Amino acid sequence: MKKLLFTIATVLTVLFSACNKNEESNQEEQENVLVEKSNPESVPLGNSLDKLKLDQMIISTLESKNDFHWEDVDMKTLWSAIVESDQSVAIGYQPANAGDISSKIHTVNVQAGAYKKVHDDLKKMILEELNKTTGTSIKWSDILIEDDPILPILTLRLTDKTVLTKLRNLQNVRYLEPMDYWPNDVNRAGSGCDGSFYGLSTSDYTTVTPGALVPWNFNNQNIPAAWNASQGEGITIGVIDAGLSTAQSLLGSLFNNGDSNVGRSVSTDYTLGTSAYNSCTHGTSMCGLAAGPRNNQNATTGVAYKSGLHFIRAANDVVLDGSSEKTATKNAFIKMGNRSDVRIISLSMGTPFSSGVLKDGADYANNLGKTIFAAAGTSYSWTSWWGVIYPAAYSACIAVTGVKENGSKCASCHDGSSVMYTITMERSSNSSRNSLSLAPSGSTPTYIGGSSCATATAAGIAALVLSTKPNMNKAQLMTCLTNTAQFYPVKNSSKGYGNLNASSAVNYAIANY
Repeated sequence: MKKLLFTIATVLTVLFSACNKNEESNQEEQENVLVEKSNPESVPLGNSLDKLKLDQMIISTLESKNDFHWEDVDMKTLWSAIVESDQSVAIGYQPANAGDISSKIHTVNVQAGAYKKVHDDLKKMILEELNKTTGTSIKWSDILIEDDPILPILTLRLTDKTVLTKLRNLQNVRYLEPMDYWPNDVNRAGSGCDGSFYGLSTSDYTTVTPGALVPWNFNNQNIPAAWNASQGEGITIGVIDAGLSTAQSLLGSLFNNGDSNVGRSVSTDYTLGTSAYNSCTHGTSMCGLAAGPRNNQNATTGVAYKSGLHFIRAANDVVLDGSSEKTATKNAFIKMGNRSDVRIISLSMGTPFSSGVLKDGADYANNLGKTIFAAAGTSYSWTSWWGVIYPAAYSACIAVTGVKENGSKCASCHDGSSVMYTITMERSSNSSRNSLSLAPSGSTPTYIGGSSCATATAAGIAALVLSTKPNMNKAQLMTCLTNTAQFYPVKNSSKGYGNLNASSAVNYAIANY
């Protein structure tokens, strides 16, 4: 009997021990949230590539593909680009095997649960590896640039090739990309900030009550005809750009001037610098086109002259080449996404390099119901070979470009398969005579060209349409715009559905929704 009891006790002990081991194993698996990919890359050998060779490789890719994705380059090229910049790197993270989170990124909680665990384990791994390879005591604050409180993104100052390779080999890392890499170019700063000095032609505008000027190209989009049914009242347009002028009162104290006296509001914010106002006043022109008042000051009117306006400064100029500008634009998307009053977003800035950070921001705002119009790109002498830029090329955005009166691409505009709509904004015989908008000060209009002005104009047209039936969802709004556009139902290979027709789109909304 004693022997039998001993045998039973032994069996129970073994079983209990096995259960404990299984529980410990399961717990260990749950705790081990960082999972390596099945085909890990090796740590690059030798030194990083020199800047000249690196630039040649990357520009060659851009020229041959009209596109560029950091995930397509090898580890040595990626590491070299990080080293040859301000050494900032963005890490998009997620639980292993989470798949594409684009459609649900607005629901992610990085402050708790699985995302918090991945975040904390990445932090622990990075610091442990750095301190092991460098033999020093590095703190998180030494390398941290931004720990996004809303989106699963870490931005760090990091150049250690072993740590970078380990990160890229994780299933938990959605993207690993340099934030500041840019080919050597003397024109890196100031792009799009210089206003036009071309003399104003009286044939490029008409005067309407109570003394406002209508840019010539508004007629090409049937905007004045659309005003018979809608002026944009009840809709707020969000504009993300490089800056506003403090001296343009029509976007300040005179925002409700003339026929725009409907109690609408204009507000400003910034995610870069210390103010919405900046020496680069590109945003003044964009705001003027989208929602400038139908005034009695002999200045140009905007498309949706009864719509509200919310402006966020997120860059120093229209080329998003700096790490701080990409981060600021992403944060502007988040702020616009979280505003219930903003229905439409206009963004006339971008970069030729794919950016997970910009994509995450655009996806966030898009998922929250915002309709995002983004510039397909405006060329200068040094960027004429770019295709549709980012974030316009992402599916969360509606890419818009400009065309001449004869339908050909404007002198400085980009086009391509990602373009959805076009706006006529340039005289066929003179590329200096393009659309007109508010100047940094005073009432005399200034010419403004490129896909930038086409984008702001398209955003204004969308506001006119949405104003007729404010309960329309985004898909219904897009149907109104697309089904009345120039080439519908056949999409052009480089110009999308072609020119928007504001009057037809407004009437389509009235009739169908």
